[in-house]
This record gives sequence, structure tokens and C-alpha cells, in this order.
Amino acid sequence: WALRGVILLLVIGFIPALIVSWVFELTPEGLKRDDEISQSESIAPQTARRMDRMLLIIVTLALAYFALDKFVLAPTRIAAIPVAGSSTATVPESQSVTDKSIAVLPFADFSAQGDQGWFADGLAEEVLNALARTPDLLVSARTSSFRYKGSELAIPQIAKELGVAHVLEGSVRSTSERIRVTAQLIRAADGFQLWSQTYDRDPADMIEIQEDLARQIAQAMQTSMDPAALSAMAKVGTRSVEAYQAYIRGLFLDSSLDGSDRKRSYDYFEQARTLDPNFAAAHARSAGFWLRQLEPTYAFFGMTGETPEHMAQLFSERIELAITHAATATDRLSYRVQKARRDLRFREAIELARAILAERPDDRDAIDTLLRIAAKISDRELGTATLDKLWPQALARPELAQLYVSHAYRILDRRKAADQAQELVERWPDQAGLFYVANRTLLWGRRVEAAAAALSRWQSMRSNVGSWNEFLRVRQACAEGRRVEAEAMLAQVPESELSQRWQLLMMLGRQREAAESLQPLERAGNTFALASFLVYPEFDPTPFPSLMKILERENVQRTPELPPFACPAQQTQ
Repeated sequence: WALRGVILLLVIGFIPALIVSWVFELTPEGLKRDDEISQSESIAPQTARRMDRMLLIIVTLALAYFALDKFVLAPTRIAAIPVAGSSTATVPESQSVTDKSIAVLPFADFSAQGDQGWFADGLAEEVLNALARTPDLLVSARTSSFRYKGSELAIPQIAKELGVAHVLEGSVRSTSERIRVTAQLIRAADGFQLWSQTYDRDPADMIEIQEDLARQIAQAMQTSMDPAALSAMAKVGTRSVEAYQAYIRGLFLDSSLDGSDRKRSYDYFEQARTLDPNFAAAHARSAGFWLRQLEPTYAFFGMTGETPEHMAQLFSERIELAITHAATATDRLSYRVQKARRDLRFREAIELARAILAERPDDRDAIDTLLRIAAKISDRELGTATLDKLWPQALARPELAQLYVSHAYRILDRRKAADQAQELVERWPDQAGLFYVANRTLLWGRRVEAAAAALSRWQSMRSNVGSWNEFLRVRQACAEGRRVEAEAMLAQVPESELSQRWQLLMMLGRQREAAESLQPLERAGNTFALASFLVYPEFDPTPFPSLMKILERENVQRTPELPPFACPAQQTQ
């Protein structure tokens, strides 16, 4: 501010000084008009030399100040800026935010009735998904960026918390006759608007709006993709407006913590793929619903009442259609990964995931596939290599920090995994999901007090998650020696909750009963459901012949490890 003030004063005084210097001359007797002084009496030459010396001194001081500010003061100011959510942490140079990174915030619904939230959120998510297909763009995950729906935080603060350099925000006004979409791309460093656009169209043009938005943003971000590739990246996958509307309604509900919303999202995806049988993304979303329903370790497992055989058939029909009608070769690879996972072809799924990452280096689903399979087949080399690549991104991106901590304890040395979990929760103190997975990782690393702190933080942010909140509390109680709480919860958990019952029995040291609780899956030939338990280090596959046959085929050997947080044999006081 001092330098700006000096410059402002100099600018203001320049014109008066120029006039005075033109009309008057400074003499030993004071200022006199030029026409009153003879040439022999003038001291202008001596004054000019003094002015030259003064100017030289001023310029030297100014240069010294600029050098001091650039090389000493500015770095000190930058180092003093806190990282997201922390008053003391700083981001090392190696973790600096890349310029080609963006977060897409949920669009605001400015419709008169306020009933177009499904369209606002769905449109933003589809733009996000399209940008995520761009190889040289880092795009913040939906779970992270959509936390800021309705937030009053300034854009630079949001960008800092998400670890991105740019933010896309927008709004929607929609009626049955007209649709108005406004979007703007903002550079977080200075709040400068790099690009903005307003679309005032017929509702029949909503597909073109979404595709143009994604294409324009990618161009504004100066990606390396050529125009043809950008156009292919931005394609929705359908030209049916009705199918597209149903699809984004499904997207709007698909991330809900309410099981009934998840079921409704599936109904919309079914509607979309029925309206356009060539809509690969809708086929894939419907297939994904059934794949999750086949996994007992999934939070919303078993909510349809369908038999495993029928669910497997529904999955297969839809994933084959997605593969057939895939919009791009890379999309086809991602659908084939789902099929390979369902068929328990672990090695094939690994190769497919690697092929996806060769085209889309930051594809979170492909990274998650590699880590999940590495844990299931005890491939520490694959898991460690994947985590090593993920670690710098986990420090820079909160959703990748959660992905890292979710898998690290299954693959790495437990103490190292616990150390890294603590580092990441300090780095991202406002990420609820991160504290959920950190609690488990810290317990595996025997950090009981730190795990209790993570649990407390999780409960303060996400107290409405039902039985899983209770499960975390009971697991912590076991680690602290309170067996009775685990026994009380086990008595209340229904037999249909296979995953929770199995984990509680394991924590109580009742391994034989735990294995017996999963035998109905073996007798029904539901090997895929059994295989979902392989992600738990304590799971022993030997009581299940069908699963052992798969592991032998895939050349997998496992040694189960009992969790260090298991309940004591007797209740301690």
C-alpha cells in the first residue's frame, strides 16, 4: 500500500510540478518567474545537476525496494498463507496446484418455482463428467465440489479447499417454454473471469447446451485435445431430450444417502435407456446399480428383494448393451472393467484399468479398481505402486486423499498407513468421508486415541448415517476394551445385514460363527458376493470352496490377519 500511495501522489502532483517548472525558477531568493531572471544570474544548470543526483538516488532506492519485495517479502507472504482448513500448514512446492485443474460447482436453481434442482445439478455433473474425460485436466470429484452447494464462501477459498486453480459456476432458469443457463469460468488466483456464456434456448436444446458448455470450458482451459477430440469428449451419448432429462434426473438422485433415492435413480436410468436403446451411459448406470446390489459390503445391499441369479442376469444384459453402444473406446474399456469384476477375472480387470489410465491418467474409478483388486488378491507390488503415484495427488486433492486412506491400510505397512492418514486428515480437516476411513486405518495402526478423535470429528459432521455411524462407535469401543457394546449391537443387527454381522462377529473373536454367517452365499453359488469380503484383511476364504477355486485360477494366496482392534475376550471395567 505504501508504494501505491507514493505512485498516486506522484501522478497527482506531476501536472502542477510541470507547470511550475515551466513558468518559475528556483533561486537563492526563492521562486521567481523565468522572464525576471537574466541568463547570467540563472542557477538552472547547478539545480539540474542536483536534480540528476536526486533522481539517481530515488531510482536506486526504488530498485532496491522492488528487489527486496520480490525476493524476500513476497516469498514470506506466500509461505504464511495457510492451507485449506489449517492455520499453520503450508503446501510444499511439489504439491502446488496445477493450472490445468478445475472444480465444477452445482449450478444454482433460479427457476420461479425452485423445482429445477435436478436439472441444475444434473447439468453440472454431466459437464464435470465430460471434462473428466480430458487427459490433461484435473477435475475435482462430484463428492467434493458438490459439498459447496448453496455455500457463501468466496470462490478463491473454495478453490483452495478443493486444490484447484479454476472454478466453474452457473445458474439455471427453466420453464416448459424456455431454458436459460448462465455459466462462468473463474481463475481462483485473482477472481478473474476467463470465460462466460448465457444460453437462452428452447428446452429441446438442452443437450446442445451441455455439450457446448463442456467443449467451451475445455478450450478455455487450453487443453491439448484437438477440436474433433473435444467434440467427441463433450458428446452426451443421446440425441433424445426425453432420455437425457431422465438420465440427469437419475444423476441427481444417485449420490443420495437415502436408499429410496438410489432406487428412484435406477428407475430414471431405466427410463432413459428405454427411450434411447443406444444410450450407453444409461445402460452402464443401470448395470452399476445391479452390480452394487450383488455386493453385501455395499451400504444399500439387498434393497430390491431380487434373487442373486436374477440380479446377475439384469446386470449382464445392461453391461453388454453399454459395451456395444459405448461412445468412445475408453468408455468401452470402463464398461468391460465392470464385466470383468462381476466375472471375478481379476487379472483382466487390472489390465483394462491400466489401459484406461493410459488414456485418462486421473480416472478415479480405474485407480479405485486397481487398489481394490490389489487388496483382494494380496498384490502388494501393484497396490504400493498405485498408492505411490496417488500420494502426491492425495496431498493436493481431498477426494483422492479419501481414496488413498481407504486402501492404504490394506496394502502398506500399518504404521506407515496410519502416519499418512493422520497427515491427510490434518491437511483436509473438513472432509467428512476422510475421517470415516481414517478411523479404521488408525485402529489398524494401533492409534486408538487418534482414531477416537477421527470418529468424533466424523460424527460431528455426519451424524445422520444410521447404523454405520453406530458401527464405527462400536468398533472404537472394542479397541478401547468395551466388549459389551459390540455384543449389544450384534443382538440388534438383522441377519440380512451380512457385512455388519460378519464384522461384528470377527471383532468379538467368533470367527467360526462369522464364516458360518456367510455360508448361505456359498450354498447359493453366489461367489461374487463372497469375493466382495476379500477387501477385508481379516477375511479367510478357505471355508468357501467356490471362492477358493477362483483364487486358485487367479493364482492368489491370502493370509488373513485378525484386526488389532478386536474386542477383549472378557469385558474390562
